[in-house]
Amino acid sequence: MDRMMKRLLISACLLGLASCDRAGLDRQTMLAAQIEKQVKLPEGAAKLADYDRNYAFKEPGIVTGIYLIPIGAERDEGCEVMLANMASRPCSAQEMAGISDMQRAIDDGQAKAGESRWFASEKELPYINDGGCSQVSLEYDVQQKRVVTIGCNGEA
Repeated sequence: MDRMMKRLLISACLLGLASCDRAGLDRQTMLAAQIEKQVKLPEGAAKLADYDRNYAFKEPGIVTGIYLIPIGAERDEGCEVMLANMASRPCSAQEMAGISDMQRAIDDGQAKAGESRWFASEKELPYINDGGCSQVSLEYDVQQKRVVTIGCNGEA
């Protein structure tokens, strides 16, 4: 096989891999749309568009969804540190920088309201503890094309 044929063969293989990967993403996008088209959020939940929607396969044919209300962009610019004597003092510039770094990490780790994204495993899904309807969890049966369970998170 000459050099040109080898290059063409390698290019064809790479294109095939890229299209397979794209096909997988397209299937996930279509599956998310299928779920979101029929999901009925529980009483007390916000509108679907207010949630970032996160999905992963729990097992073959069963999708777990975690819908979260993104932490808002509006920030309380004030900061105080509580002292042992129950008094407080303003945060230092260093403490404020640390808070800004934490907020950036939170912002980078969450999708925006109205966005859907997929994770490789259910263990990677973002979640919150308690929070009521700030988090809605669901399971979807792909073969039956129906939401099996859905509910708001508990409250602490």
